[in-house]
Amino acid sequence: MLRRLLIIVTLTGALLPGSPATAAPVVTATAAGTPTVSPVVQSGPRNLVTRKQDTYITTADSADHSAGAFLHIGLHPDSKKKYRSLLQFDLTKLPRSTVITKASLRLYNSWTGSCDGWWMYATPIAAAWNQSTVTWANQPGTVADTSLQASAFFGIGNATAPVPCPDHPNFVDPSTSDGLQRLDVTRMVQRWVSGGLANHGIMLSAGESDSKAYKDFCAMNPGPVSATDPCTVAYHIPTLEIEFNTGRSVIATTNGHADTKAIELYDGSDPAAWDTAGPFQRWAPDKYHSITDTNLVPAGTWGGGVDVKLRPAGHYGSGQVMVVADNRSGFVGVVPYPALAGRKFGVNVGGTGVSNVHGAELMPDGNVAVALSLSGKVQVYSAAQGQNWPADRSPLTEVALPGAHQVLYDPAGPWLWAIGDNLLVKYRYTAGALSVLDSYEIPRQLQFAHDPPAYGHDISHVSGDANRLWVAANAGIIQFAKTEGGSCAVNAGGPWPDPASSGVGTRWCADHPNAAVVNATRMAKSIADDPATGRVARVYGNINNESNGSAVQFIDPGNPSVTDGAGVSAVYYKARWMVPAY
Repeated sequence: MLRRLLIIVTLTGALLPGSPATAAPVVTATAAGTPTVSPVVQSGPRNLVTRKQDTYITTADSADHSAGAFLHIGLHPDSKKKYRSLLQFDLTKLPRSTVITKASLRLYNSWTGSCDGWWMYATPIAAAWNQSTVTWANQPGTVADTSLQASAFFGIGNATAPVPCPDHPNFVDPSTSDGLQRLDVTRMVQRWVSGGLANHGIMLSAGESDSKAYKDFCAMNPGPVSATDPCTVAYHIPTLEIEFNTGRSVIATTNGHADTKAIELYDGSDPAAWDTAGPFQRWAPDKYHSITDTNLVPAGTWGGGVDVKLRPAGHYGSGQVMVVADNRSGFVGVVPYPALAGRKFGVNVGGTGVSNVHGAELMPDGNVAVALSLSGKVQVYSAAQGQNWPADRSPLTEVALPGAHQVLYDPAGPWLWAIGDNLLVKYRYTAGALSVLDSYEIPRQLQFAHDPPAYGHDISHVSGDANRLWVAANAGIIQFAKTEGGSCAVNAGGPWPDPASSGVGTRWCADHPNAAVVNATRMAKSIADDPATGRVARVYGNINNESNGSAVQFIDPGNPSVTDGAGVSAVYYKARWMVPAY
């Protein structure tokens, strides 16, 4: 079965011209000292916030402009006609109790009347309007409270000015395009969500007495993919970025809903609301998210994902990136986070019948390691290959590991951990090369008389304990001590591990909170804990069909009961707390 992932992120405020186009996610320190990200949503299809309508009005005519590719404001340099634009977003899925920390209106400035820059304004609209019938003559008024108005000073996109200032769209990594601008609309969004102001949308305007204030923007109607038109890029169309409920942990899931096959972002603090509220936003390697290269994702092959991790961007710049892998298509990518548009790295390691990739990890040097379960290999691909696929297809390094399912970078070495059918392996990682330092047999299972391998599925760091790894296997869930030298408890009389197996009670440990509940059944697909709360998130497979996952299940340190994050509406493969650290 396919896998899908969920993620939640936070953005900062407006950027000045020339600043990096992607706002950095808000990162907070947890009690354990590990940073985590807070929820953020970008308006988009099937997200928590969606785009509703947009158009422009002008003194030049009274036509319907709602299907156009551009919005216009100010006094046109040639016609001397005046222009204003109107747009509206649907925020009704955000509960009134939502705490809005920051809201930005993201626009792409495709042309300007003056490269010196000039002021523009975003003002809440006071009455209802319709994008197909609104004109200059019947336009709605705006809210009189000037404290709700947003403004910004910029100008870009004029290639013929005395001192040209052309824009430079990036079609592979569109969040870095220099035409992107943000206006701080926090106060009006707060009022809309709280119910203190009716949401009739936003009026965009600029000075109408001098053409130096004139500006064009991409509208909400991206056309066919183009290598030259920035307004065909979905990331460049008008978007609300809303940071909310700061301090709550974000969790990502893979392969949850068969109809969407997307990586999904959820509020990890309120799993009971997942079925009704849905994810904050979704990601898939499609046109909307600026992944259009069929060498990376052959048409119709995307399966919803089998792995996702949040990591420091490292080699790829500041901020964070999302590392994703999909077994059905073979796609492995590094995606800007929280932009979730375009890519920093992309390769295709072969689909289900070729490699069956199940895990991926970003190395600090920009290389990417993968675990291939069908071909039984751990491979490393270079950052250069991720920029030049498919011209260079040979991995930098390839080592055999039967049933390889997951890889995990460990800066303590630096090491790369990998898990397969019956081994947990520690590799030394040096400039893309792997060499085996140690290997550890996964404990046997008592419940099977024929004593098959435990079949390792997942490994992750244990928050707050640098010496421990979580290990999920067909046999169940346990912790592994990276250094030996003491003793640890194991589940007495439990189905796993067999106490006679090597390392049980010294390397293989079950002395963590609620160990018996965490390790309650077989076919464990993923395991991780939240550094902010200690809450454990796990996914188990169906014992009768181990390729399927289950609802995401949560176990709190002080409460041994199990809470499902989603019921019958979804079947997940992995769940990850979005922590931008190793």
